[in-house]
Amino acid sequence: MRSERSAPSSDIPPAAIRAELERILASEIFARSDRLSAFLEFIVEQTLSGQGDTLKEQVIAAALYGKGADFNTAADPIVRVDARRLRDRLREYYSSAPDNPVVVSVPKGSYTPVFALRAAKGPAPALEASAAQPASPARVAGGRGMSRRWWMLAGALALVGFAMWRVAVFRGSSAPPTRLLTVTSFPGSEEDPSLSPDGNFVAFSWSGTGSAAYSYIWIKAVDGDSLRRLTDAPEVFEKYPAWSPDGRYIAFSRMVKGRSRVIVVSALGGQERVIADQGDGPSWLPDGKSLVMMWRAFDGQGGLVHQVLETGARRTLTQAPETFRDTHPRVSPDGTAVAFERTGSGRSGLFVISIDSGTLVQVGEWHTGIIGGLCWTPDGRELLFARMETSGRRLFRVAANGRNAAVAISGLPVESIAPSVSRSRGGQTYRLALVSGQPDMGLRMVDLRALQGGAAATDAPFCDATRMDMPGRFSADGAQVAFVSDRGGSQQVWIAARDGSALRSVTHLQNAAVNVGSWSPNGQWVAFDATTGGNTDIYVARTDGGPVKRLTSGAESERDPEWSRDGRWIYYASSESGRSEIWRMSASGGDRVRLTSEGGFDPRASPDGRSVYFVDTERGYGLWHFATLERIPVEGGPATVVYSGISPGAWEITDAGVIFLMAVAPPAAAAVPDVLALLDPTDHSVRPLRELGFGVARFGTRRFVVLSRDAQWALASHIDRWERDIYVVDNFR
Repeated sequence: MRSERSAPSSDIPPAAIRAELERILASEIFARSDRLSAFLEFIVEQTLSGQGDTLKEQVIAAALYGKGADFNTAADPIVRVDARRLRDRLREYYSSAPDNPVVVSVPKGSYTPVFALRAAKGPAPALEASAAQPASPARVAGGRGMSRRWWMLAGALALVGFAMWRVAVFRGSSAPPTRLLTVTSFPGSEEDPSLSPDGNFVAFSWSGTGSAAYSYIWIKAVDGDSLRRLTDAPEVFEKYPAWSPDGRYIAFSRMVKGRSRVIVVSALGGQERVIADQGDGPSWLPDGKSLVMMWRAFDGQGGLVHQVLETGARRTLTQAPETFRDTHPRVSPDGTAVAFERTGSGRSGLFVISIDSGTLVQVGEWHTGIIGGLCWTPDGRELLFARMETSGRRLFRVAANGRNAAVAISGLPVESIAPSVSRSRGGQTYRLALVSGQPDMGLRMVDLRALQGGAAATDAPFCDATRMDMPGRFSADGAQVAFVSDRGGSQQVWIAARDGSALRSVTHLQNAAVNVGSWSPNGQWVAFDATTGGNTDIYVARTDGGPVKRLTSGAESERDPEWSRDGRWIYYASSESGRSEIWRMSASGGDRVRLTSEGGFDPRASPDGRSVYFVDTERGYGLWHFATLERIPVEGGPATVVYSGISPGAWEITDAGVIFLMAVAPPAAAAVPDVLALLDPTDHSVRPLRELGFGVARFGTRRFVVLSRDAQWALASHIDRWERDIYVVDNFR
């Protein structure tokens, strides 16, 4: 292995460091991130010019992000977050470039880069090995250089080390080294990769170069530039392609007007065959004669079904429990079992079910949030899956029988999700496809007062960060907003004034999935639910800081807290009875009373305080379905249907009535401006209220739009940047 050794600052010429900087910036790892490239180039050049000691957070924020003198580094950690991402990218880069004579690194806790020389002492690390940090780095502060003779000697040593490594590799193992291939780097987001059985092609979903409102199935060669669109249906949303075992056909999902269907088509294109009108996410059995797919009922509940292609015979494999969904089925290589994700209440688990006996096994622990895709290894012994960590999503491997703990796969790009594998390609190696990219979802504050003659509402970014921000709720007076953000590395509840000032975090939770419920009437508390350790419970936090208070602690799921208008009660959804129902408890956490008996989610107090509104369908991470809005007296009793056709997570009770997002845009990246509608509480009539100046995000969050009580302000989720690329790891083991 090559090792780093320190050298006096005068021994490493600035020209050598700049040459290494050019290699880094030209690499595939950095070429896809303009901002991190600019970050690295700035701090290296500042250090080479003797200004390394001036690299403070405020200086970088001003130089790179245009922040002013009033920039609050405690409230907005954008520099710290990007510095952490930069360190990860450098480690990733050097794990695939073990023979570079100069190493550039950024020590934790500092923004000043350090430089070290490496000497060759053996074989270079493979892709899965972590790059070593410089042992004794020396900062370069001046422009003096070592002699040309010494530099030529160092280069010769590097070449000798590389030659020794090549000899050692080919003598010690017949398996070729792993390598990371960039398959796509198109504008927008390439998703859902599926490798052909031989590993030579990848099918994926992508909007192409046109409108991001729709996506289609494409096929690209892994080792070449060949690219073609498989389907030609206009204005649809297609996802989840899956190659048949013989590589002749591709099954995929197509969503039209909010309904998903499974379609099979030749891998060469042509005539399509509709397999199921309510199916989604197909996976082939090894004989190529049947599929396992998601089956979603109209109420949002769903399970997995097995369907024979020739006869259409269909049988149920799983039925998800109340408030859960079974998604992303993957059939084992021998066709005897199906691995899938069971998700609900802000948590997910991996399960494996026998196709014949129905025996169900949970693989590992429950995870916070959603699992970002899964697949079997070609030998059927392990599952590869993505899960959320503090630094982002990573790929893990775990024994399919659930007997061993999951192990992180090192050496892969950050934010890796959606794994797919080929068959074995000899020597126990195969190809692994994955998606990588850092999405940026922000918030838009919409001024509904600035309206004249039906013009679109005005909007502006709200407390913009570079990661995932999700709408929360307005305070009772509309002057403040609580929302969820992972800008500090993990999901927390943040509060700011409506104009974005006075930004601060009021929680400090570890590894939690968080959802803001509501404010207390006096504005001193915020109620929210958080999923930690597999349990979802209700908490309250003081808006002026201090420790959070936990109000529920049972094994059941308890979420979506809503303060009553008089502040005495908190309404919430709980699965204590075996299904999600609307409950009431005192604001201090006692006196629990169930209000509904036929299901309920996401309660809202009526303006007069006499009743509670709720929906009959769970709010998920996408605007995929509609719910029925109902109302019940605060003392309980029969529920009354108010309106059918509201998207969970996209409606609010205001003093003017029920305001909700009309379903006018395709269920994709929302390139079409959305429209808010008003439901009159007296006669239940619906009329368009105002057009927004943008399309609300269609996925990636549990809440999409909220409004102030006086209906003068709206806060909506917006995709600021959602770019993902597809990579293939060759010779993966």
